[in-house]
Amino acid sequence: MITRTPARVMTLVLFMLFSLCATFAQGKPPWTQAMTQQALSSGFLTRLPPAVSVALGLAKAEQGTDVRQLISKAGHQVRTFNVSVANQNDLVVFNVDARTGATVAYLVAADATLRKAVSYQAGGEAHEVAAAEARAGLAREAHFWSARAHRSAAPTAP
Repeated sequence: MITRTPARVMTLVLFMLFSLCATFAQGKPPWTQAMTQQALSSGFLTRLPPAVSVALGLAKAEQGTDVRQLISKAGHQVRTFNVSVANQNDLVVFNVDARTGATVAYLVAADATLRKAVSYQAGGEAHEVAAAEARAGLAREAHFWSARAHRSAAPTAP
C-alpha cells in the first residue's frame, strides 16, 4: 500500500501544475493542438459553406474556406472539427442537429480562445450568438473534443 505524506502530495500537485503550465506555454491547449494535428494528418479535405465562412469573417462572399475536417456522429448529433488550410490558427467547430438542421459554428483560435460563434438553420442565414451563450456552448464542445483527443492519445494495448 502506498502512503501519501503531505510532502508527496504537494510534490505531485506541483508536478501536475508544472506540466499544465508547460503545455500552455507551447501556445496551444492539449485538445486544440491534438485535434489540429489529427485533422491535418488524416482529416478530410472539404470546404466550409460560403455563408458561414463569411459570417465568421474567414472568406469573402461566394467563397468558402478550405479545411481539413474531422467528423463525429452520435445519433442525430454531428460534430466537426475544422482546421483552415490557409491559416492553421483558424479552427471552426460545428455542432449540428441532423434532424432539425439547427447548427452552431464556433470560430476558435489555436489557443482555444472563442473568436466568434454563429447559429443557423440549414439553408438559412447565419446569426451571431450572444457571448455568454457562445462561451457555454464552446465549453461543451471543448469538453467533447478534449475527451476525443485524450482517447486518441491513449496508447493501445499490444
